[in-house]
Amino acid sequence: MSTIFRIGVMPLALFAALGMSAITATAQQTSNQTETGIGLNCDDPDKDKPSVALDADSVAVLSGTKVKLTASGKGSKGEPLEYMWRADRGRIFGKGAAVEFDTAGLAPGKYDVLLMGRGGKCNPMTVVKTIEVIGCPPDLRLVANNVRVNAGEVVSISAAGLPNGFGLRWSASEGRVTGDGGAIRVDTAGVGADTITIRAASFDIPECSREITIAVIKPPVILPDILNFPMTGGRLNNANKAVLDDVTLRGERDIQARIIVTGKSTAGERPGLAKVRAENARNYLVSEKGVDASRVEIRTQEGTAPEGGIEIAIVPPGARMP
Repeated sequence: MSTIFRIGVMPLALFAALGMSAITATAQQTSNQTETGIGLNCDDPDKDKPSVALDADSVAVLSGTKVKLTASGKGSKGEPLEYMWRADRGRIFGKGAAVEFDTAGLAPGKYDVLLMGRGGKCNPMTVVKTIEVIGCPPDLRLVANNVRVNAGEVVSISAAGLPNGFGLRWSASEGRVTGDGGAIRVDTAGVGADTITIRAASFDIPECSREITIAVIKPPVILPDILNFPMTGGRLNNANKAVLDDVTLRGERDIQARIIVTGKSTAGERPGLAKVRAENARNYLVSEKGVDASRVEIRTQEGTAPEGGIEIAIVPPGARMP
């Protein structure tokens, strides 16, 4: 991106013929990106030297941006100048020393904004500011620190080839997006799909967007061990205890595994029997076999089971809970 300006003399009649309107205003102080000129063709160049400066808040913008332009200047005796504006394309809003150049609808390219300042005994002086309208950056692309991640991991995405001031709106098909600007992070915890698509789109140019696809690797499904035994009452018999002894041995192989005991009863059995069966089984595991009570969870299926008894699930870490 470059900034170009030209300083010269343009007769007022020619300036008006080009479609410029004359506006009177008091000169203002300017800040950055200022271009200045000194009046020419004065009756007395040593005494009649007005000066004009043109400031733009940005010289490279996206199409649709309004560029703030500020003129300042003074005549040879400090008198205010008349300011006249013209743009070869686009529209100028406002009057006097402060206007806006609207780039809406402009294709990418460079456009001149002309300022004429008239005052004192010198011919009017022109200053030209070139504003560059930027389209979709040709080198814009999305880069991930890893395109294959395990479910639950966080992936970092950045936009390469992103010009300064080019804003992006980020989104993801799944996962939680944090951050903004040129870099974000996506948390894949709870993602159900095998891939997620991350998109970055320009705020101002609808057709300017980029996407990247991340593969989310799911852990293998671990199923719990399920053991069942029927019961005719609420008390455990020796056969029931033998099954629970086997549960204890299996639980010792993985001390992090949870043991879920579900008591079941049929519609024809007395109310509360399912809970009694589950509690008796848990008490046997904890009191008789020494299983840590925090590992044992009891559930009930009261009056709806096809057969009364006990179901036990041994659930290792990462396994799907029954």
